[in-house]
Amino acid sequence: MNLTIQAGENLYLILFQSHHASALFHLIEKNRSLLEPWLPWIRRIRDINGIKGYIQRSLTSFSQGHEAHFGIWNQGVLIGSITVERMDHFNKVAELGYWLSRDQTGRGLVTRSVQGIASYLFQEHRMHRLEIRTEATNHSSRHVAIRAGFREEGILREALQTARGTDDLIIYGLLSSEFAEPANP
Repeated sequence: MNLTIQAGENLYLILFQSHHASALFHLIEKNRSLLEPWLPWIRRIRDINGIKGYIQRSLTSFSQGHEAHFGIWNQGVLIGSITVERMDHFNKVAELGYWLSRDQTGRGLVTRSVQGIASYLFQEHRMHRLEIRTEATNHSSRHVAIRAGFREEGILREALQTARGTDDLIIYGLLSSEFAEPANP
């Protein structure tokens, strides 16, 4: 079940495997205060066994064609994650999620990762549509979606319960016919 996607020079998306557990756990711990407001599942990960369980569940879901959880590796170092959270093969729709270590932001790495996973999904899985759903207040994630070529399509009002209350979800979409391959991955 090894899968690697090149998203740029020295930038690779690698399907999480059990031997990535330690690196992923340490990256989450380093960025916990940044991640918890946006990713509630992070609160349940308190030790390496929690990460091992997460990776095992994600591999099972990948083998069933439902999801794919990748690490974002830059120059051989794990710096974040990009996830295909839902793959609907009947309707040819997939939803993406992503996060990046605080010290790696602002360099276009997530944008290139989104473009790399989009290319993989459009070509290998023949998806017709990709979606990104993000909290209205998550401006960084919203900017990534736009820079990666997605269009803002709508607002789901008060659709998300957060630690701060309810928040709107913004939906971004990208059709296969709109996708332009990134230059020189």
